[in-house]
Amino acid sequence: MGIYSITESAMAGLNIAQAGILTTSQNVAGTSVEGYTRRNANAIMDKLAPNSLMLNGSSFAVEGFTRQYSSLLNGQLLNQQAKSSYSDTLVQYTQSVDSLVADKATGLNVALNDFFNAVGTYAADPTNKAMAGAISGTANAVAQRMTGMSTLATQLQSDAQKGLTDTVAQVNTLLPSLADINQRIIEANSPGNSAPSADLLDERDRLLSQLQKLVGGQSLINSDETATQLAAGMPLVERAIANKVTINSDLEHVALTFNLQNGPDKGFQTTVQSLDGGQAGALLKISNEFVPAIVRQLDTIALALVKVANGAAQSAAGSATNLAIFGFKVGSTTYSSLATGDRTANIRSIASDADMTSLYNDLASPANLMTANGLKASNFVSVAPSNFLQYFTGAVDGGAPLITSSKANTLQQLSTVFASRASNFVNDVGVQVATWKNNQKADTVVMANLKDQRDSISGVNLDEEAANLLKYQQLYTASTKVLQAGNQMFNTLLSIMN
Repeated sequence: MGIYSITESAMAGLNIAQAGILTTSQNVAGTSVEGYTRRNANAIMDKLAPNSLMLNGSSFAVEGFTRQYSSLLNGQLLNQQAKSSYSDTLVQYTQSVDSLVADKATGLNVALNDFFNAVGTYAADPTNKAMAGAISGTANAVAQRMTGMSTLATQLQSDAQKGLTDTVAQVNTLLPSLADINQRIIEANSPGNSAPSADLLDERDRLLSQLQKLVGGQSLINSDETATQLAAGMPLVERAIANKVTINSDLEHVALTFNLQNGPDKGFQTTVQSLDGGQAGALLKISNEFVPAIVRQLDTIALALVKVANGAAQSAAGSATNLAIFGFKVGSTTYSSLATGDRTANIRSIASDADMTSLYNDLASPANLMTANGLKASNFVSVAPSNFLQYFTGAVDGGAPLITSSKANTLQQLSTVFASRASNFVNDVGVQVATWKNNQKADTVVMANLKDQRDSISGVNLDEEAANLLKYQQLYTASTKVLQAGNQMFNTLLSIMN
């Protein structure tokens, strides 16, 4: 090998060592950056150096820098990010509801059971004022638990809507950023430019991961390395074009606004009630399905209680005195009697669990006017008298009871119907939250496995980088010595010739 070939090989070694040291330093610095993808400096066979002083060249050279990246793993990781964020959000928002609904101190089951037990005890001796007083006490407890559950559902709805507003604001911040990165990637691919830098591609993936966490959908990497983010099958970002997400005035639906590149007045909107994964998808699920189901269960129990309890209380034959146990306070008016023209007059008869189910279905109908008129759990109150004499005609000692023994027995026999409905309510909430918790655990395991697989390819191992740094330092030192030896040989030859 000629001296020129030795020099060329030594210079190639220096270049490879410098490139290796550069990538190693970048990798070490990247350990603190989320989503950083490890870089490598690739050395390739350039051409065999002929054994001739006439033709010379190095046998290897630096091809370039590459990201240690798996598009398959990255796609799986993005999809799983949306699923994990979805289940995490559901559990985070609903775990307090689950514990309070099932808690004996705050739940509705125990209060309803106490009320019907008090009615059953009263049926054995309807002239006993203490027994009548027990009805008032337990009725107050039922009303407190009912309004407490209703307030909890209202707060959950408010939290979900506020969370959705914040999530959409974050999404609309990220969409233009991703469109800008796409534009820079397009420019880097234009003739005369090199390929997009690894930093650009890392930032692209980082933004996609954040969007998947927030809004779910589908992330696609195009052939030119730009990204497309879809939601409900529609593009939120298409190369350098960023669209927008808005929330309808009802705070229960998300509107996607498209074609903003034609001007804000030329875009079109499409409204969706659900999103596939992400925080926004979970919050829509809570706001549009979970909370309305809780509220409808509570409204059903409240309406049925007013129907059966007040029907028994106003049953004394020949009595002109009205007695009510429960009612709905709408504004300054309390509705409790079942007189003609009252808003409660269209509540169906309650005699079985089938009747409760029918009432529950009625409340889902757009034609339902009961809850629209304020006859709902949030307005449910106890109107049972605090003066126990009011349970009797004339509100004096010795008066006839306004709730007869037979009517009290009939009411008490409905306890199983209400117990079943309340138990179903607790079970529905508990099963739903438990399902979400199980999904969260499974998603956490899958996410951890995918991250481990990604890290095995793209992650930075400091021990490995330390070994690489030592290797490149030795290569640099060796190449330098080769150059020094070649220089000495050249000087020696010159001195001989002179």
